[in-house]
Amino acid sequence: MLKFSIKNAFRKKGTAILASVGVGFGLMLVFVIGAFTAGVNAQFQDNLTRSIGIVEVLEKDVEGRANSHLPLNLPNKLSDTPNVGNFIISHNIETQAPIYFTSNYSGPSKLQNIGDTLTLKGLNQSLDQNWGGPTTKLLQGRSFTIGNNEAIVDNRLLDAAQFPISIGVNITISLDPGGINTTTLTIVGIYEEEDIGAPDFVPREYYIYTDIQTLWNYLYLAGEETNVYSSIDLRFNVETTEETENFADIINEYSDVGGYSPTFITAVALATFFKSIEETFAIFNAFAGIIGIITVIAGGMAIIVTQLMSVTARMKEFAILKSTGWKNRHIFLNVIYESLTLGLLGAAIGMGIGGILIIILGSGASPFGGASAIVTLEGVIEVLAYALGLGVVGGLYPGIKASRVRPVVVLKGE
Repeated sequence: MLKFSIKNAFRKKGTAILASVGVGFGLMLVFVIGAFTAGVNAQFQDNLTRSIGIVEVLEKDVEGRANSHLPLNLPNKLSDTPNVGNFIISHNIETQAPIYFTSNYSGPSKLQNIGDTLTLKGLNQSLDQNWGGPTTKLLQGRSFTIGNNEAIVDNRLLDAAQFPISIGVNITISLDPGGINTTTLTIVGIYEEEDIGAPDFVPREYYIYTDIQTLWNYLYLAGEETNVYSSIDLRFNVETTEETENFADIINEYSDVGGYSPTFITAVALATFFKSIEETFAIFNAFAGIIGIITVIAGGMAIIVTQLMSVTARMKEFAILKSTGWKNRHIFLNVIYESLTLGLLGAAIGMGIGGILIIILGSGASPFGGASAIVTLEGVIEVLAYALGLGVVGGLYPGIKASRVRPVVVLKGE
């Protein structure tokens, strides 16, 4: 019966193929979204894993990281914090310049998207080397030399920047909001910056790093507060997000009682930050999934219409089959098998076109940002399940109609 049903499914080849193509486009959307969603989730999980044990410290209740002013002795105070200091295995420091320092390079005319910004930061190269920061991830060139007005830049800028980015190019730094007083930094290296895996419509912050003393000199010339840190990163010897969050809570409680007075600070576990992004993106995943389901159902209507037309045109055939001994269930299953054949063909078409789209979008045009698509066994099973479900649903009513045929009535032409 199965071979007979498969052959019957293509008695009207044009209609059957069009129905399968309609289903295929719906399943293609499910397949592609599922693959990129799996890629994004894998990226987030990687970020989450790498951020376990890292706590970022900022000045409390300030707007903007550039306005966070932490004293130079704060790392020592953090090391002396009860129930915290003994668990710190390394730390790093940064000072961030005000946004107007690099405002000429921000925005959609200079970068990819609205909200994208370019930020200048200062590092202590010795601490950063021990930490495993940007100065240890160079893809091209070398690290900056202290006091030589040199910088290393984010490799993502190679694709995102609408201005020259290469070794030897000068970046103009504004020392006042109007951009009247300026200085330059020479690019000597390009370092690897991991993308968080968010879609392209999520604003990104790109970074330029120079040595911290050079940045302090620029801040002094700009009339800004100098010889301070914007942020301090601590790495703890822990294995879980919960342990990391516990250390952040201890630091915050110690700060609230004046433990770092006159400075008050906020400690944030980076793993918590990535978890919050992941939860936000889950909403987008759900929305994309709903669109996929609606598209699949719309494509599935093609099977129902095709099968209804086929059954209506073949009522005499079903009557003859019934007269020769076919039971109601045989006719019903025959129609269901035909629908399943169209659904599975649609799944093959959908995964085929989807695979091509994944290759194209994986080249950099993906709306899912820097995360690569991952075709998983679960994703393939999901597409096949949709195809089988649509096949059953698409053949259900036509199958019932065909199985209820009355041979005497049909053969008499009534």
